[in-house]
Amino acid sequence: MRLEQYVMVGCVCALLAGLTACATPLPDHDVPPSYRIDAPAHGLLGTYMRKQPAEGKAMSGFYMLDRGVDALSARLHLIDTTRTSLDLQYYIYNNDVTGGLVAERILAAADRGVRVRILLDDVGNALSDETATTLDRHINIQLRLFNPVRIRNPWLSMPSKIVEFGRINNRMHNKLMIADNLAIITGGRNIGDEYFALSERDFQDIDLLGIGPIGQEASISFDAFWNSPNAIPASVVHENGKQGALNITRKNLVSHRLREEQKPYTRAMEQSSFSTSLKEGSLQLYWGESEWLADPPGKANAQSIRSEEPFLARILADHLQDVRSELLMKSAYFIPGERGVELLAAMVSKGAKVSVLTNSLATTDVLAVHSSYAQYRKPLLQGGARLWELQPRSSRQPDPSAFIGESEASLHAKSFVFDRHKLFVGSINSDPRSIKLNTEAGVMVYQRELAERLAELFMRWTSDAYAFEVRLSEQGSLEWHAQNRHWTSEPEAGNVRRFKAWLLGWLPIESQM
Repeated sequence: MRLEQYVMVGCVCALLAGLTACATPLPDHDVPPSYRIDAPAHGLLGTYMRKQPAEGKAMSGFYMLDRGVDALSARLHLIDTTRTSLDLQYYIYNNDVTGGLVAERILAAADRGVRVRILLDDVGNALSDETATTLDRHINIQLRLFNPVRIRNPWLSMPSKIVEFGRINNRMHNKLMIADNLAIITGGRNIGDEYFALSERDFQDIDLLGIGPIGQEASISFDAFWNSPNAIPASVVHENGKQGALNITRKNLVSHRLREEQKPYTRAMEQSSFSTSLKEGSLQLYWGESEWLADPPGKANAQSIRSEEPFLARILADHLQDVRSELLMKSAYFIPGERGVELLAAMVSKGAKVSVLTNSLATTDVLAVHSSYAQYRKPLLQGGARLWELQPRSSRQPDPSAFIGESEASLHAKSFVFDRHKLFVGSINSDPRSIKLNTEAGVMVYQRELAERLAELFMRWTSDAYAFEVRLSEQGSLEWHAQNRHWTSEPEAGNVRRFKAWLLGWLPIESQM
């Protein structure tokens, strides 16, 4: 969540001077719209489509990606198998090992004639303007920035964000890759080392790989964002780079790939059973009906009549109200608010078991979110919900990262399992920012076996080796339980961290989290 710094600054300024009311315009541009290209009948993805059940031509096949090494491998292989078109839509794109590996494959795909469209949130993405415009110079690559900051000078970056806060406070939080208008990868992961077990902070996350009609549904949503007034070509935001810069970038990325090919992580990707099965066309998919669910791009447009309309959140709320026996919910940033607490409590009163996994104070990467969430723990437990908070990565957990040594875990997944017969995986957190301020997206899958797989993962992530269960004592105070131990204050969080969280709790910023 890269918004934290300027959100905090913007909130203070709003209190002092009402700057949040300012809405600066986007730069003018005159670029023709573009749209999805029909899927080719040949190639690896076509091989998988021929395995579609004869009785269910509207079905898509899905595979759950809960391991970082498989999630990155899937993205790289999907880019390599693309024949005609590749679309990427991300909130964060980091300039690191992962970002370099993905960029090299993207450039190679464009070199062999694939049309590539890249849509990045301007505040979230870490690519420099020079890098963005260099990629945009390729004849087969178009790169656009969503809701960009007008002033690009790095020295004026923070003042610009404050002045433009009324417009740029609404972001595109989507995470999506589409290959050949046929296959998608979506979920919680951005493009960055921390999402793929390659950094000291190891985000526990979930993606779904989907092949079939879901690709066309996601493409319709991508086209709406791509052609929206908020999607500005990189060449408009920043003047084109120098001649020859693309060749230099290509050489640098190839060198980066060759260096990384010698490292254990890359070899693990190539040798994994997932990677082998995907390339051989033998990956076992779960086939079922599905829906692509996404906020409209106008939700993040301050000038739109659909601005801050909670489209996706309302759909998910309807599914929550349909739960009869059990809800399993993972949310990295969980601020249910009074209405959310009432909704979950009502589900319990009707006989449903409600279980929630979120971050602990020790694992959250945004202290302000934890401060807003903390006040809802008692009401949730009093309403009958069960609540777990993730533990930091430790040696007692069975699968620490083998590639960088011991790392600290942080939950980043956003998923729901409804009555173990349908599931949702996407980008939306259960917090005010996701509900109202950001655009979000994901996929609802009606497939019992896959729902059971996601339920099994929930049970593992909430076991004593991974999470603290938060309970109420006989006196009504909070307790944290794990490994036959219990704590009466936030476990494994230092005094300084506790103090910061307490201090942030006094600020009126919950609506921005």
